[in-house]
Amino acid sequence: MELTVNTNAATSSWSGPLATAAGSVASAAEDLGTSQWASVIRAWTVPFLFHGMEEVFNSGEDPTTGLQRVLDRLCDTLKTSAASGFGALSAPAAAREQSVAVEKMTGEHYGRLFREFSKESFASEPARLLNDRLTRNNVTLPDLKTARVLDAGCGGGRYSVAWHLLGAHDVLGVDLSEPGIADARARAEAMKLQGVRFEHADVVELPLERDSFDLVFSNGVLHHTRDWARGIERLVSVLKPGGLGWLYLIENPGGYFWDVIELARKIMRTEVHEQARVAVAMLGIPANRIFYMLDHVMVPINLRLTTEEITAELKKGGARDIRRLTRGTDFDRVERIYQKDSYAVEKYGAGEHRFVFTK
Repeated sequence: MELTVNTNAATSSWSGPLATAAGSVASAAEDLGTSQWASVIRAWTVPFLFHGMEEVFNSGEDPTTGLQRVLDRLCDTLKTSAASGFGALSAPAAAREQSVAVEKMTGEHYGRLFREFSKESFASEPARLLNDRLTRNNVTLPDLKTARVLDAGCGGGRYSVAWHLLGAHDVLGVDLSEPGIADARARAEAMKLQGVRFEHADVVELPLERDSFDLVFSNGVLHHTRDWARGIERLVSVLKPGGLGWLYLIENPGGYFWDVIELARKIMRTEVHEQARVAVAMLGIPANRIFYMLDHVMVPINLRLTTEEITAELKKGGARDIRRLTRGTDFDRVERIYQKDSYAVEKYGAGEHRFVFTK
């Protein structure tokens, strides 16, 4: 099975006023060469881009002007680095293996990122974020004390545990990532959690009975799979009639936020995941912040979808009472749009696509 990288159905606004600057950055990054030193410098472009983008977004200035400045500065830095001669002192970098199945590569990518999370980042933080999103959108939950909850694509188990902390006592987390499931089980055992279990399974082909869960939850998973529509069909299938479903998929349009990520993906497309994580960690960046940055940058498939595409597939699968959530926790892009931040649409596009539904 051949690896497919940078799969993306969305249109990037780098075709607009910043196209030339973004192209120059990508070229300068490639000109660094193929040494280990060059790989480290390319990995460092990721936090540089994220930090620069966030400074511009938080400043309230026109994001086109601000991002032009960030891209020009990064391009100059990369060109200076290429001319420094340090690359000649470094051994060749390891090549990214191209014959690994997408599913295995994705699982290993997230497994390595999740295992570095602190206990607070693993458990209490996602519980707080989930509670904020549920409360601000007035989402009515089933009785969690008696509900069966499925976390489809649980990764390292963060949100499986979050549902437990919110009151659910029968939670099943499933994921294709063997390192993720192993880490989730180890953490749950260390926390002495009862009623939370983890199984190895493909979210696109859920091996679970129809109408078997009161709440199904899939948070930022199916956009990384080969068949997101099939994943939605299976997610709705295992939901009990009258139960509650939660689905989060990447948005299109995504504004400059996703354009910056797509530029980073282009720069990092041939880099080795673990080496990139180690390089970024060298800067003293916390594990949950590294996850936030490398999450979408280095995963093989990263689809972006419209509201209409997602809604159509939910309906096709048998979902009803479909509602796109318009609020989030304070730092969520959709919340910034709701709060009418300056240039919010230019910066964030539609904001996160989080949906709730019944059957």
